[in-house]
Amino acid sequence: MYAGFYVSELYIMRLMGFDLVARKDNALLIVKVLTNIDSLSEDVANELKTLSFLLHGSPMLIGERDGSGPLEDNVVYYRFGIQAITFNTLKNHLLDGMSIKAYAAPGGTYVNLDEKKLRRLRQEQNISLGEFARFVRVSRRTARLYEEGMNARFEIALRIEKLLGSTITIPIDILGTKSTDRKDVVLPGREINSLKTFQREIFSLLEKVGYKIIPMERCPFEALSKDRDQILLTCAHRYSRKLFRKAQIVSSISRITEKHAVLFIDREIGKTNIEGTPIIMKSELKKIRDPEEVIDLIIERKIKRT
Repeated sequence: MYAGFYVSELYIMRLMGFDLVARKDNALLIVKVLTNIDSLSEDVANELKTLSFLLHGSPMLIGERDGSGPLEDNVVYYRFGIQAITFNTLKNHLLDGMSIKAYAAPGGTYVNLDEKKLRRLRQEQNISLGEFARFVRVSRRTARLYEEGMNARFEIALRIEKLLGSTITIPIDILGTKSTDRKDVVLPGREINSLKTFQREIFSLLEKVGYKIIPMERCPFEALSKDRDQILLTCAHRYSRKLFRKAQIVSSISRITEKHAVLFIDREIGKTNIEGTPIIMKSELKKIRDPEEVIDLIIERKIKRT
């Protein structure tokens, strides 16, 4: 646990879409760590946003620099709609309770203004719009736009707060209490036809049972399987000793995301789960007729530690 968050195990994999997941109460973060945040590709960002949306979480990018140099602490950057911050920014917020208000955009560093509070304070203090504009060194039109919801450069916000004697900036939510918007999601991800033969067979059987399959290219699980009520972290692999580490990581992610995980394999191995991830054989899946039977097997085999 770190600062009240439960954190999954790290899983090192080439082109991995995320590095860990973390939960605290209703906040679920799906975190990607990169030295240079500009190395995040649009494809990886889209899968990260899709995964976050389906799991009711928020994506976060943690990095040290971009193409122009080191990232500033306590400033939020954006890459393909994903918030990017430094480790120090995260630490300052979690351990010291520091509000993060500034974000980087073309032309400088900006803050979100509380336009209703700004207008109320100006009127209560009998400051005309012209006087306000002269003090903060902007045009009357710009001053009016601030009161209509336009954001301001960081240094201008400081002058506004000095004039009004009160904080008028709105902190940025970096802990993901607001989940990813549907408009930011790209579905369905990979095509099933691009998967290996055994995976295609498993996912076709799941579709017949009643699941929608959303393949994942950069996750330790191959797909999310979704029915009306449940989302499964779904692995489909022929049995090998290499599955043990993967199953351990998927089990860890399952606990943090509070979603069931399942591993579909090709043969009986004398176990009901691998490293805490329940096992269902292909021959068993062929006999299943509805999603509830899948969930029942998962719950039963998750409890049996063999």
